[in-house]
Amino acid sequence: MSLTLSGNVLANNDHEHRRLVNVTGQGAVSVVPDAFSISVLIEERGPLVSKLNQQMAARLTSVVQFLLASGIEEKHIQSMSVNLTPWYEHTPNGREDKGFILSREVRVTSKALQTYDAILDGMLSRGVDRIQRFEFVNTDASEAYQHALVAAVQDAKLRAGLLAREMGVKLGNVITINESSGYSAPPVMATMRMKDEMSSSLPGQTDITATVSVTFELIENYH
Repeated sequence: MSLTLSGNVLANNDHEHRRLVNVTGQGAVSVVPDAFSISVLIEERGPLVSKLNQQMAARLTSVVQFLLASGIEEKHIQSMSVNLTPWYEHTPNGREDKGFILSREVRVTSKALQTYDAILDGMLSRGVDRIQRFEFVNTDASEAYQHALVAAVQDAKLRAGLLAREMGVKLGNVITINESSGYSAPPVMATMRMKDEMSSSLPGQTDITATVSVTFELIENYH
């Protein structure tokens, strides 16, 4: 919490001075993740990009067909992230040019939380080279953020009121109010468990937070 008092702010043409108090309010709402998200990487290495692309397409098709057959909707499968880099290897004779590394990232989101282990196993068995990221997420937390934002404003007003009472003054009009940052869905990192632990593997809760900075005018508390 920050406190700023100023007797040097010019209020109007009569040179009336205003005293201000600035506070930071915070609000938080707990939400339960309702989906999991998996990002995996498929890689091909070789001298010819055209051949690498053919091999990549075959492996990608196998992974996507498995996901669709497992009940994952097509709109929840993203596979457009492609990267092509030179492939070098260090040898006793120096760096050797081996060709290219073609990689493609596949991202999957599903609300069937209890199926994440089967989805992972199925993707890995179909040629996925590496798991980039696994997380539990909340797919629609915008309403929760709005509640957190309201709580942050209320917190700011409460803090400012406490300060004003201690100073023997009253809160006046709101001069400025600023939202410190916009909402972005915060992922909840999950600990991947073995299959025999699935019964106790729960996503838990995460807090969606909001922060506001509010400046109030202070006025004399006339009795």
